[in-house]
Amino acid sequence: MERLIAAAIRQITHGRLIILIVPLLLLPIVIAGPVTIRKPRSDFTVGTCTWVIDRPCPDDDIKFYLFTRSNPEDRQYVHIADTMEKSNLSSSYFNPSLPTKVIIHGYNADMFLAPLINMKGEYLSRGSYNLFYVDWSLLGPGPCYPSAVHNTKHVGTCIAQLVERMLDSGTDDIHLIGFSLGAQVTNYVSVKLRPFQLRRISGLDPAMPLFITAPADDKLDPSDANFVDVIHTNALVQGKIERCGHVDFYMNGGIIQPGCWGGGQNPMACSHHRAPDYFAESIRSLSGFWGWQCNSYIYYLLGFCPQNAFQVMAGEDCNPGTEGMFMITTNSDSPFAIGRWTDTNNVYKKDAVLNKFGLRRDPFISDIDQWGKLEGNFNNVEQFPTPYSQDPNNANDDDWPYFNHIGTNKLTKEYIRKIVEQDKSRYEDTTEHSKPHPNLRISSPEINNDIDQRTELTDLRRRLQLKEASVMEHYSVPVLNTR
Repeated sequence: MERLIAAAIRQITHGRLIILIVPLLLLPIVIAGPVTIRKPRSDFTVGTCTWVIDRPCPDDDIKFYLFTRSNPEDRQYVHIADTMEKSNLSSSYFNPSLPTKVIIHGYNADMFLAPLINMKGEYLSRGSYNLFYVDWSLLGPGPCYPSAVHNTKHVGTCIAQLVERMLDSGTDDIHLIGFSLGAQVTNYVSVKLRPFQLRRISGLDPAMPLFITAPADDKLDPSDANFVDVIHTNALVQGKIERCGHVDFYMNGGIIQPGCWGGGQNPMACSHHRAPDYFAESIRSLSGFWGWQCNSYIYYLLGFCPQNAFQVMAGEDCNPGTEGMFMITTNSDSPFAIGRWTDTNNVYKKDAVLNKFGLRRDPFISDIDQWGKLEGNFNNVEQFPTPYSQDPNNANDDDWPYFNHIGTNKLTKEYIRKIVEQDKSRYEDTTEHSKPHPNLRISSPEINNDIDQRTELTDLRRRLQLKEASVMEHYSVPVLNTR
């Protein structure tokens, strides 16, 4: 009898061995973190990460704090519900006659992120505002980025409820400012408010991960407000490279920011956080962040976007009618703004050299890359023939051979001589162009007509070096080796 029972058990369990083993193998994965289903809020939680499912607003995990000139230091908690009667907005410091800013932090942060809280001081020093800070840090902690992305829709819905109560109070002068993942939250605010259209949204380096292929209703885009302006500082890493607004500003190329290398800091995190740094400074900057237009990022990489006189301002005072893509350069430390770009610093020097040779134009403008995009540090490519010494050890020019074993000094002189002769023969009539501009008053020493050819070649060479200077060195005259 015992043998028959044992045989029956083996027969029953033989075909189901895999079914029994698989759940045992998956068991450690399932119980890696405490999994709970909260009711009635229907949240899905794994460890410290929470996915919000069908949770109503108001939500205790999404708080609104108000700063005004009446309470510049002590934040005031504002409860927002589905009606004005259930909310305390009317009994707060909120003044519907003042412009309103709603500032939204991103992933793994809170409202006290330094550059965001700095905006408070800048705005209240500039004028009277209603400054609402949204704190949704409990729904976007690290390392829970996937759940934080999922929760942005719920956060946007609750912020939309705040906007609705402000509309009920009689104002629509509302400006949303979102950083990183907070910039993507503004999209869901806009979607929830339809058909009402917000006046303005400012996206500060909108988050890229999990938003690359997102449809229009799931990412920040120009349809989200009457005017959407975007600042890019860490594209392709934490921020998006694609255009997201009516106007997009790419700071220092939009990927890595100057001053973020060294000091033991994370250059990517530093570059990402420069977006709110720049915006905060723009609120009261006397210089301003001015950008020049570029047709596309590919054009910029190829050097087809030179700095020019047509410039627009980025940041708080960006003109709402601005459209397009613009490039901006900044200082490496605060204050970051450098003001309008101008080429008048070297006007006299350029004219003096050209007038000596009777030329209408700088011969290097058409023959050498004047925008600095193809200099030695760009893909390690150098123009040929080399316009200046390539000796990394500052040896004598002719001691270091270039292609075909020809010294760079000899190549440079021969190349300049040919260009000068071509321009002399091409432009004989120089009477009009050799005269200085009547409105240009720059005191300088008289040019000695007996200066020899070598001195003039040195001047041309110095001019070329200035043209080839990097963007970071462009705004401070470098010490150049002119031997």
